[in-house]
Amino acid sequence: MKTKKMINVYTALWAAIAAAYGLWMAVFMSWDQYPYIIPTQADALLPAEEFIAKFDGMLYMPLFPNAAAFWVWVIASTALLFCYALFIRKILFAEKLSKATTAFCMVNLFAGCAFITWYGFLSYPEQFGNILTDVTASMLGLKYPWEFKMWGVLASLSIFTNTLYMYRKNNYPGKLGVIVTSLGCASIYITVNLPSAGTEIVMTPRCIGHWATALIFAFLGAAGVIIFLFHKCRQKDRKYIIATVIFVAILLLMLALLVFVGKSAFIENLPMWVAYALLFIINFTSFFDKKTETKKVKEKNTVGTK
Repeated sequence: MKTKKMINVYTALWAAIAAAYGLWMAVFMSWDQYPYIIPTQADALLPAEEFIAKFDGMLYMPLFPNAAAFWVWVIASTALLFCYALFIRKILFAEKLSKATTAFCMVNLFAGCAFITWYGFLSYPEQFGNILTDVTASMLGLKYPWEFKMWGVLASLSIFTNTLYMYRKNNYPGKLGVIVTSLGCASIYITVNLPSAGTEIVMTPRCIGHWATALIFAFLGAAGVIIFLFHKCRQKDRKYIIATVIFVAILLLMLALLVFVGKSAFIENLPMWVAYALLFIINFTSFFDKKTETKKVKEKNTVGTK
């Protein structure tokens, strides 16, 4: 009865998220409402500083080629958000983790890691500077809008499903973790629909929405993992204590790099790569598994032979 109640709570949460997102997209977003400026040949010859000042964050193409593409995206992305409740039911509340579920989560993990890595190193006009320190994921989205959307969807889907898998594998209910991970992974759908629009419209509602939802995804997505790690630390598991220290240290390093170096797709990917590595080791290897069950089996077999 308690399990059914929690399933209903999570389903209601994701139904509300999907409905709010779909309504927001349908009512407040049009298929093309961002600055649309094409640099001329003369602009291409400008010094790097002047080019960045003039075109940093400006679109080279509409976000959607036509209204039909917009509505296809709205319907598809809203439907996918409704599916997150199904993922909770099939992964977190599964009586047993099946091979199909394991394969699904593993494919998501590898697909997410591969795509965000590839996306972060996409080519970009040389005038925008060093790709390791100057070009952000949202800036790339101005030139590659559909790839930016896929970056958000795969990052969200891979982190969400594998966090659930980690909870289920370790029989951890993680109610708070599921809720914060849900909110974090949903927020990236707002981020990819509000790409950075340049220095000329900083501190507008659109820009604040982009920054806020990106940060919510980063911190709440990480929080779902950290909550589980802290749970394991309270059990005085040495391996998990070391993993927690490393993971938190990487998050602090990213914050320091953002403050002292600046934002870039490479810096943004650092905690994602570490999260993917950690989730892979916990979910699909025996490195963190305890040996107690194996010992019990051996002891039982020994007793039976005496």
